[in-house]
Amino acid sequence: MKGEGFVAEVYCYIPAGKVEYVVECGVKLSEWHDKEVVINGFKKKCITALLNPKDDMDKYHNKDFVCVKLEVPNNYCFVADRYLYRAGINMPGIMPMYYASIVPINDYVFGMHRLPECLVTSTVIAGQVKVMNRIIDSPVLFNNSEELYLDNIIEMNKEERADFKDAILYYFYSKLAELKKIDKIEDKKEKTAIFIDRGVGRVILIKIPGLEREQEQE
Repeated sequence: MKGEGFVAEVYCYIPAGKVEYVVECGVKLSEWHDKEVVINGFKKKCITALLNPKDDMDKYHNKDFVCVKLEVPNNYCFVADRYLYRAGINMPGIMPMYYASIVPINDYVFGMHRLPECLVTSTVIAGQVKVMNRIIDSPVLFNNSEELYLDNIIEMNKEERADFKDAILYYFYSKLAELKKIDKIEDKKEKTAIFIDRGVGRVILIKIPGLEREQEQE
């Protein structure tokens, strides 16, 4: 993220009938805030925006909404994980995790949160609100935040465990076997699992991961 004093470009979906109004008049915090969040010990009204317009695919494809780009000074932008907020509504014990996920946008690293939301804590004045042009607008560096988040976790585990690819495939296919979708045979001597998908005539050979062998030795 850019340093303090720079402007962040974030995205917000506005009902199509109000787009002309917000472009001319700005996005007023008092009118458009959708949550109140404690940040640095103070309760602040926030306009929830996105780092990537594709992080809300329902509205991205919905003609009733138009994506606008907001140019906001970095010191009025914070990033948190929306998934933790949603979970915290039904499970109050999770909400402290949401608050712990809030960081200044300067400190946010892409891929840190599964579904990042940008908490804008100020009014965005006219001139700093523009309708996003999907063809010629500023390029988005990744497809969507969830995909980047998962890719980062996979890469991290691949670096930490040499058998990670075998592990994720082993447990995935083992679950399918548990559900009777495929057949499973384990060769303990060769430390190999044989999965048989009779529906498509496919045999899949996976090394039994170290985690499974460690559990058997306990």
